[in-house]
Amino acid sequence: MQQALNILGFPCYHGITHITNIRDTEMWNEALDAKFFGKGKQFKREDWDALLGNYGAVTDLPTILFAEELIRTYPESKVVLEERDIETWYRSFNEGIISPIWNPVIQTIAKLDTRFVGKLGSTSERWTKGWMEANSKSEMQNNARRKYREHYEMLEDGWEPLCAFVGRPIPDIDFPRVNESAALGEKIRLIAVKGIKNAMRAHAMVVFSVIAIAIACWA
Repeated sequence: MQQALNILGFPCYHGITHITNIRDTEMWNEALDAKFFGKGKQFKREDWDALLGNYGAVTDLPTILFAEELIRTYPESKVVLEERDIETWYRSFNEGIISPIWNPVIQTIAKLDTRFVGKLGSTSERWTKGWMEANSKSEMQNNARRKYREHYEMLEDGWEPLCAFVGRPIPDIDFPRVNESAALGEKIRLIAVKGIKNAMRAHAMVVFSVIAIAIACWA
């Protein structure tokens, strides 16, 4: 859907957009804290404008967590509700989202790389507990289908219903259908690699200093 909206001329904020704009993390965390944990103020239009004002559409986590708020804030907006086969979605969500969140290697990298992977993890932790109502991998898996059903109700698929809805001509290309599991898996791999590199750079001086002290003491 993100690619389809981009093609139609609506720059779309997606979960991957958050990954590539890590500075957004602070505002997302503030919004999540206010909605799910009663901390701070609920976002108003000026707050959403500051976070999403450069985009013409939103999809995916974390924006879908604020569907009701965004619809109220932007009553002139149009809502496209895309529904997938629930078991196909669950396999993708489990492999691409749940498993990485609870992966001990990723969690360790997040602790070492607090500037990137750690920040992404702080947002995931909030919506995992607040929206998914989960404090473990098994709870998240058990709650996933229920959360899906609560969010989705109706589906119209392909270019024709989408273009008619948003008032754009039908593009002369196939409707983009991305292998989400593969795409998410590759993105998680890249996040982990970047986190490891950041952690190595951050801790290289500490390791070097310890070695130097050890050599000095040995001498």
